[in-house]
Amino acid sequence: MSENDRTMTVPNRRAGPPPTRYVEVVSPGVPSPFRAREGVVRVGRDVGNEIVIQDSFVSRVHIEIRIYPHGVEVVDLDTKNGTHYQGARIRELKVTGEVTLMLGKQVTISIRVGDDAPFTDVTSPAILAPPPTIAPARAVARGERNELIGDSPAMHRLRTGIAKMAPSHLTVLIEGETGTGKEVIARALHQQSPRAGRPLVVFDCAAVSPNLIASELFGHVKGAFTGAVGSTEGAFRRADGGTLFLDEIGELPLELQPALLRALEARQVKPVGGDGYRNVDVRVVAATNRALEAEVQAGRFRQDLLFRLAVGRIKVPPLRSRVEDIPALAQHFARAVGGAVLSPAVMALLVARPWRGNVRELRNVIERAVMLSPTPGTVINSLDDDDDQDLVMPETLQMSLATAGSAVEAEVPFQDAKQAAVERFERDYLLKLFERAGCNLSEAARRSGVDRRYLRELFKKHNLDPTTLRALRRP
Repeated sequence: MSENDRTMTVPNRRAGPPPTRYVEVVSPGVPSPFRAREGVVRVGRDVGNEIVIQDSFVSRVHIEIRIYPHGVEVVDLDTKNGTHYQGARIRELKVTGEVTLMLGKQVTISIRVGDDAPFTDVTSPAILAPPPTIAPARAVARGERNELIGDSPAMHRLRTGIAKMAPSHLTVLIEGETGTGKEVIARALHQQSPRAGRPLVVFDCAAVSPNLIASELFGHVKGAFTGAVGSTEGAFRRADGGTLFLDEIGELPLELQPALLRALEARQVKPVGGDGYRNVDVRVVAATNRALEAEVQAGRFRQDLLFRLAVGRIKVPPLRSRVEDIPALAQHFARAVGGAVLSPAVMALLVARPWRGNVRELRNVIERAVMLSPTPGTVINSLDDDDDQDLVMPETLQMSLATAGSAVEAEVPFQDAKQAAVERFERDYLLKLFERAGCNLSEAARRSGVDRRYLRELFKKHNLDPTTLRALRRP
């Protein structure tokens, strides 16, 4: 192997003869290929990918190159600008030999599948200076922080919980608000587990039509329904030997929950239209931004399924509870997007914001600021006008802080007083936000940086009906 070769090695590979297939990924301007023998290679803008492409038209995780014993396939992850092969947009592509793909609007990569390459496995990849557009790819070593950024007590507790649960085969439920980084936690659990060299399959229960979820999860046989022109493996089968991440598990329809419960208990799945069950070796990690106990009480979620999912439980803290991590996170995102540095003035604005959309909102603000900067890659001294306005401390928060002395009841326990203060702020903030957004829920979600569905849940929590508020505002 030449000194410039970058090779991903898979830790804890299962015993047996080494696979003879390898995949090589080449991109213009990169001096050496990226090579992998097995597992899943992710390509996109996020720094957690195996291959990082810094291009605004490429999605955060754009494609997955899945290397199975029986073959190799490229999967486009429903990206905005798409993946194209020979001029046609693709969703999945079986790869034999060599193909050239266009990611987004201008990035071209070549993928070659071949027999065992004449290079030697190493325990860690060679360290290269990052090329102009694509950062060096590397294997993630067990215990590495990856995107778990921050040194607050909350983050230390989170890392400790991950380190304890990752080596086991326990099913884990990750709970946290929208935008807190639950998928990052799931990837950390996978990367630090004995299954790290096997596939990590992400399945978003909220992004799939209810009548297709069973097929997408468990697969289907040819002729099972109209349009089923061939048999398809579901997410469980694609994750065989690895980890299946079920995002937004609280959105799973009630009628499909018994089938998932059986899959968790027996590790068997039955394809739609099939006549028998198939064994799968899968670790399941699920995530939700809902209070599943409340969903059980409301009859929307099975209690036995909750018990089966929550064998291990990880609660991801909201960003507002670890404000001391904001500077490190913000600077990390700025460097990842354009190698920029944030000035103290900008950092002060960032720390002052409540970040109801959590880490996702912070990342979006930083990316927008860096991309719109007149001199990318230098010091960011200000944000664009919209950001400067949005980053000013909300008036309701200023009032809450100014009147805190008169609003607090010192005779009650600390936690009760804190909860009451938070609820008062939430209600005042929602009312003011809705009024300034012209009583438009979508506009309110955009201004606040909070997911629209979660914002509606907040209105419901405080017995506020957007329709009623809109009617009262009309003259």
